[in-house]
Amino acid sequence: MTQYLDTTTNVISALFGPTSGIPWWAWLIVIAAVFWKVAVKEPKTVTERDNEMLGEMFGDGSGKKKKKK
Repeated sequence: MTQYLDTTTNVISALFGPTSGIPWWAWLIVIAAVFWKVAVKEPKTVTERDNEMLGEMFGDGSGKKKKKK
């Protein structure tokens, strides 16, 4: 069991420690890549965009209507 803990400690210190070969800012890129789906909205598909445009043009309620001032 001690061998597993020592190995785990060595791996973690090699990845995150001050003597790590990976700079701290590189981990920010990894974190951003992991949470990219959460942080950035997916672009609309062509069909969704067309349906929204037609809903605004004809006022049939299928698209979001904007309030006019």
